[in-house]
Amino acid sequence: MSERTKKILLYGVAAPPFFLLSLVLGAYWTFPYDHLRDFIIQEVERGSDLTLEIGSLSPSWITGVELEDVRISKVPEGQTEPVTMEIPSASARISLLSLLGGTVSVSYDVALAGNGRVEGSYAQNDEATHLIARLENVHLAGLRPLTSSMRLPISGRAGGTIDMRIGAEAVNTEGNVDLRIENLAIADGQTPLEIEGLGAGLTLERLELGTLELRLESERGNGVIRRLHAGGEHAELWGTGSLRLAQPFERSTMDLLLRIQFADAYKTSSPRMEGLFALMEINPQVRPARTSSGGFQWRITGGLGGRIRMVPSGNVPMPEAE
Repeated sequence: MSERTKKILLYGVAAPPFFLLSLVLGAYWTFPYDHLRDFIIQEVERGSDLTLEIGSLSPSWITGVELEDVRISKVPEGQTEPVTMEIPSASARISLLSLLGGTVSVSYDVALAGNGRVEGSYAQNDEATHLIARLENVHLAGLRPLTSSMRLPISGRAGGTIDMRIGAEAVNTEGNVDLRIENLAIADGQTPLEIEGLGAGLTLERLELGTLELRLESERGNGVIRRLHAGGEHAELWGTGSLRLAQPFERSTMDLLLRIQFADAYKTSSPRMEGLFALMEINPQVRPARTSSGGFQWRITGGLGGRIRMVPSGNVPMPEAE
């Protein structure tokens, strides 16, 4: 074989891969990442009450992006000032092989304020959404835009795992949640807890609940709470019931029975709390929540995307708390 023939064969073999590599690198270097940032913001804010800001968005290898200085804001119901969640940095990478099969699959790693971290994956197709998340040292106070539906300020450090496959049909939802929240505290002495039939609601001093454990298992659309318990300086908390997840998430519903037993030290922690518990003893709207052991128990029902009702249910048995 002549030298000229060898060169022609070499160029013939090398040229297509070189052309493909040049095309990929050219697209990688010239991709309009500013437009991608604007698109992400538009999609997140579409149909939601969240406001998203992204300081910078840059490429990470071929199929990934890195985001810095992310801010998520929301104005809670009944308030005028927004609450903000800050994300110093985050990265995401899409799976090209999954795209070929019709599934959008993204792995992510999010660094939160206070050395918190959430990493895992998110996959979605026509049949289901699959979320895997591993939480480490996540400060709940920094998630205020996402936890504002809880009606009261909440703080603590969360860790654990979430592995849920939420089907387009509720019967196809399955998975589990195993979370642990340390130094859990609820309320701040200023924000009232609205309870149906109680006018302006209850304003509670900061309530220290210690460590909360939550385990939920879902099979064929039925999410059952296997354990919900916390015990701290000010109170002990028990819970049982169900959480039915659906797509979109706002269609998810809950049906929980929640009992709380306050410590005497909390009841007498301030003149306001002393007066509050004295009123609770005689208030006809709260009295039905009183249990035989001196605690208070409510049934909490409703959709996660709508109104949640709290119904006094002191006479309903809860074996977990007996």
